[in-house]
Amino acid sequence: MDRFDFSFSPYEILTSAERSVLQASVDMVFYDDEAVIIEANQAIESLYVVIKGLVREVNLANEVVGVYRARDTFEARALIEGTSPNRFVVQEQALLFTIPKATVKELINTNAQFGAYFYTSVADKLANMAYTGRVKEVESMITAKVRDAFRHKATWLDGASTILEAAQSLKHNKIKSILVKHEDRIGLLTESAMRDIVIAGATSDQPILAWTQFDLVCCDLDDYVFNALLRMTQFKIQRVIVTEHGQPIGALEQIDILAYFSNHTHLIAQRLERATTIDTLVDIAEQMTKSIKILRGNGMRAQQLAQLTQVLNTSLFEKAWSIIAPPELIEHSCLLVMGSEGRGEQILKTDQDNALIMRDGVDLALAEQACVEFSRSLTRLGYPPCNGKIMVNNPAWRKKITDFKQTVYQWCNAPDADSMMQLAIFVDAKVVAGDESILKEVDDYLNRLLSDDEGRFGQFSRPITLFDSVNQGFFSQLIHRENTSHMDIKKMGIFPIVHGVRALSLQARLVETNSFERINRLAHLGILDQSLAQDLVESLSLMMDLRLDAGLSDQLSQSFGSNHNQIDMQSLTTLERDLLKVALQVVKRFKQKIHQHFHLGIF
Repeated sequence: MDRFDFSFSPYEILTSAERSVLQASVDMVFYDDEAVIIEANQAIESLYVVIKGLVREVNLANEVVGVYRARDTFEARALIEGTSPNRFVVQEQALLFTIPKATVKELINTNAQFGAYFYTSVADKLANMAYTGRVKEVESMITAKVRDAFRHKATWLDGASTILEAAQSLKHNKIKSILVKHEDRIGLLTESAMRDIVIAGATSDQPILAWTQFDLVCCDLDDYVFNALLRMTQFKIQRVIVTEHGQPIGALEQIDILAYFSNHTHLIAQRLERATTIDTLVDIAEQMTKSIKILRGNGMRAQQLAQLTQVLNTSLFEKAWSIIAPPELIEHSCLLVMGSEGRGEQILKTDQDNALIMRDGVDLALAEQACVEFSRSLTRLGYPPCNGKIMVNNPAWRKKITDFKQTVYQWCNAPDADSMMQLAIFVDAKVVAGDESILKEVDDYLNRLLSDDEGRFGQFSRPITLFDSVNQGFFSQLIHRENTSHMDIKKMGIFPIVHGVRALSLQARLVETNSFERINRLAHLGILDQSLAQDLVESLSLMMDLRLDAGLSDQLSQSFGSNHNQIDMQSLTTLERDLLKVALQVVKRFKQKIHQHFHLGIF
């Protein structure tokens, strides 16, 4: 009878022959309370697997940085490197398997997947967690056709049409691109090209020909969606032209593909377009939540779900605002969402974080009435009021542009903790309705206020240290079974990454608001090294997955507006706990980077 349990990661992937090799060499060892299994910097000759008991890992500062229970393995990387900088001490009488170093090396040589579990890069290790879910998504993509995801026929214009005519057509038809005919050529004019036109200072009566892209990437209506997605990836584009019998009939957008593979959420988008009452939106908002549960159950990761949710929420908020606010207010104001919603990293409905910036001359009484009703309606849609009252029904977050600039000035020049956090919330802002140029004007003003004063950016970045005492004591709590096993994943992992990246991005004057986009941009600029950037992306993605799963689990039993940041460590699989530990090590490295970059030890 096998005495070693092969039913958990990574041992379940060993072949029958490899299991025999391990079985022949494994031994069992008993340790009493407080026995030292591995001393710091001691040569390590075995891999340890806990059968029963409790083992704590302690660093040089005598902080508990890890806790190991049944089925946990330690210390794999140190086994190859020779030593570990930390001590491993028995907390409760422990019975362990010991696998000799020679056996581990033999298994690594014969089974690359087994070795990869322990010794791949942090980014690869974390990314591999999503493999099973991605298989399901790919299986669906293989069979789906472009015609299944394609949503609407093209809008056409002649190359001689004016910029004004193109802008009016984009707005009237609620589309992001237009097909353009010019002589015997067919081109594409996109919404992003319109921004380039404005920046270039072109006049509205100029023809669109100069701004039309004629080198098109196409995909047939009966081709597979998977091939369309490959073309988008290959050419680094957001859409392909759909053809039927060789003739262009429209564009397939990335969001169309995402929507199709999101439980047909394009139907939700279509319902949003047709909605005319808040009551209808309440029903749609409930449908969105149900779709998220189904999609997560089918293996879609939180990062992709967040992108989809941002698109749908933007449409939901814009539609609600259009129902409530009079057209003259919408035209001369800018409705913002901020915080995680603005970054596109919120999936489950949480507190409202929004603001309204208005042009001078707007009727303030009319604005107040609309904003009070909007906040009330969002509550009906499932978004609870913000405890900090960062909502448009609060006059502090509903101001004329001149007054809002003054508020920004006060944030920057009276950098107390509260001001810095309000500034942090604002720099994640995204426009959901109204005049986008208003936000740009305030952003430009903010950038003029900011200097390279290290003290100012140091103050802004300092909140990453807010929960250091909580983090340092967390694993110590786990060694006492009577204590809670719940971790606040936001405080311990998500917030330090998000805010540290936000601080670097503000200093670099980046326009991106999404944390993943900010990380990639910072790596491109050389502000973050590529390896750390990849580790941050995968660590944040993992922690978002765990947070989402905890939130979905709590929804059935907890009340409206409950905290979904609490992760029950006991409910995690051995693999999840191992990966979370790796992710928290990445967070620690990143916080050290922020400390050094902004000289936080000085201020």
